[in-house]
Amino acid sequence: MIILFITSVLLCDAIKLGILESNQNLVNICEMALKDGQNAGLCTNDTIQILNATTCTMSNPAKGTANAIAFHFQQHVEAYVDSTCESEVLEIAGLAHFWNSPVMVRAATNPSINDQDLYPTVVQFGLTSTLDLTYAIKSLIDYLNITSVILVSSNERSFDHYSIVAGIEQIAEQQQLFRVEKHIKIDEHVLKTKKITTRNLRTNSRNVTTLSNDHYMIILVCNQISEICASKVKHIISHAKIIILAPIIERYESAGDELNKRLNFVVKKEEIETYVTMYDACYGFCFGIGHSLILDGKKFAQSMRNQQFIDIFGNVTFDGIAKRLQNYAFQWIPSENDEFENVMILSMIRAPCTHENKCFDLELQITDDNFWNAYKNVTIKITVKYNYFFRTILLSAVGSIIGLMLGSVVFYFYRRNKHLEMYRMMWRISKENLKVIETKRSKGNAVSDHLSNKRRHLDSYALVGTLKAEFICFKQQKRIPWNKAKLKFLYELKSLNHNNLTNFIGICYNDLDRFYVLYTLIERASLEDFIYDQQFNVDDTFKSAFIKDILKGLQYLHKSSIGYHGMLSLKTCMIDTNWVLKLTNFGISSMLNELINQNYIRASELIPQQFYITVAPELLADVQIGWNFPKGTVVGDIYSFGIMLYSIIYRIKPFDRFSLKEVLDNIIHKSLRPPIDDDDNDDPLITLMCQCWNAIPEARPKLRSIRQTIGTIFSCSKGNLVDQMINMNEKYAQNLEQIVAERTSLLVEAQEQTDRLLCEMLPPFVPFVKLFKNISVIFF
Repeated sequence: MIILFITSVLLCDAIKLGILESNQNLVNICEMALKDGQNAGLCTNDTIQILNATTCTMSNPAKGTANAIAFHFQQHVEAYVDSTCESEVLEIAGLAHFWNSPVMVRAATNPSINDQDLYPTVVQFGLTSTLDLTYAIKSLIDYLNITSVILVSSNERSFDHYSIVAGIEQIAEQQQLFRVEKHIKIDEHVLKTKKITTRNLRTNSRNVTTLSNDHYMIILVCNQISEICASKVKHIISHAKIIILAPIIERYESAGDELNKRLNFVVKKEEIETYVTMYDACYGFCFGIGHSLILDGKKFAQSMRNQQFIDIFGNVTFDGIAKRLQNYAFQWIPSENDEFENVMILSMIRAPCTHENKCFDLELQITDDNFWNAYKNVTIKITVKYNYFFRTILLSAVGSIIGLMLGSVVFYFYRRNKHLEMYRMMWRISKENLKVIETKRSKGNAVSDHLSNKRRHLDSYALVGTLKAEFICFKQQKRIPWNKAKLKFLYELKSLNHNNLTNFIGICYNDLDRFYVLYTLIERASLEDFIYDQQFNVDDTFKSAFIKDILKGLQYLHKSSIGYHGMLSLKTCMIDTNWVLKLTNFGISSMLNELINQNYIRASELIPQQFYITVAPELLADVQIGWNFPKGTVVGDIYSFGIMLYSIIYRIKPFDRFSLKEVLDNIIHKSLRPPIDDDDNDDPLITLMCQCWNAIPEARPKLRSIRQTIGTIFSCSKGNLVDQMINMNEKYAQNLEQIVAERTSLLVEAQEQTDRLLCEMLPPFVPFVKLFKNISVIFF
């Protein structure tokens, strides 16, 4: 009984590690890694309980995601070793962001995993990554002074395995690094017969052998060592002179021997990498919690940045985004019977992070200069759009062709329905989960005698589950059929996450005669409440903090797939309890405009004319004032920002004493702008404001230029409002300490002067007695 009691107590206090893996042998190797880490003194203070669940299958592609959710809510799992399924890696990593749980990723996946804003709790243990391979190719292209390449890859090892070449193409296109001329995909099942020759790699105009003879750069991209990745195609590689890009994994053979000894069975050579990454992930978890005081996902990932440890398989080093650093090599094979030879080695070293989340540099070591001379300064002169080459191979049986086509159609609709269902589940709010609360208070403004107690008073707000939300309500006139583009847009809108944005909760539609758009409720106040409150002193500290927060939120929106705010005004800038400004009601104006024009919805009440004052004139021209919203654009947001600057600077409403109907008409047709004093023309902030509301949209400044100008104007103000307040308090404390030290010095000096005067004025024995610090009196 005592043993059972002690065991139950230890399990209650244990750290629960959820492993999403269907292979029990990999779970066993994780247990060994944790034990080795504890024996090495890394996480001896922690008891780690392993929970295991299966991952995706052909019949249930989201099984691992569902198990991760069950782990969190039912088992209270605190950290995860992620699935290797393509469809689940990002989903689980995204959920872990909201749970603030560490995630150990073991496989190469979509390049977006490197985004620290979307996936801040991820630590990458995979032996390859799309970012590494992309910059390895970029290094080769720069060395050879060429602009494009042909990439060759094998088919996926499983139905849900991520295509590394697709990731390389994505990064290369987004960052404009180089052009992928073609992507040739080789079917390994066909290659097993060894009936393929180089003539099977024929393009529309030339075959690969001809291209290589013309010194075209053809690269076979491997996510395993070349001896495994390219063993079945050595005859093609040697004849077509294909160059191989593969990771260099030291002690690969000895790693296999170590695994065989520990697991008591022979691990297949092509599976060694899977076991090594699982071991490294679990050992690294033990290493990480040994360096973190609490198991906080973001802090755990931050503590792993630029770290390094050594386990039984060798050295594991991380860069500035907690991604494993791995060395690579370009290789070739002279003939089918020869071994692979290194012609260029690329060593990865840590480097400061760039805005593309690249936190490493590549050191090139050329091992054969003569080999590369034929490829230098060659430009590919043909452009052929090529994706899946071997799918054009005719199958011998007509029945097999029909079966493949039917299977492809079924799989396409299955994947399509899966994605559509995911989009609906993310942002659709059912009427059962929505409750509208009427407050019976004055509308809109924040009321309080004290700044710290300022709160917004709204006519109504909504409860979505237990979450408070503010909403825009419309009358729904007919059922709304969303197309795929709109579903994708709403899914991406729901996925937005930034410190200067509120969260888009979702839409309630088709359930009632009402259409609700819901955002997280900020209860403190809007920027309008503070700017127009004359008792509130808006000095440069507040101005700089508020303006910079607006620009940060806008920059994130403009760089996202949403691309605009659309309703930017003082009223849609919320100040939370931490004095952080957050933008709300973003990204929906164009959608609402379209739904109203198509008579799916209509405004439940007249839209105030004051709303349109901050809207760009080119967007007002086609809008029915009072009944519809303008479309959103980037240049329109810049105009709105300029109008907001006017209110922030002068602390009055634009056109406050004029008829708004006439004002809007003059804005559209006569380029009317708020009045400014002639004496203010030399103020750089006023100049920036006037540039933002330029009548020619293309002449308005770019957001990047605006941020630079604001940074120059408020160069002494760093960070958000709280940061600036802390800096002011620190300077005040330092100044106070200096004053106290000076006054103490003056006091000591005055005391010494008093003592000298006393000695001069009185007989010698009097001051002598005064200088006694204490005296003893004896009575006889």
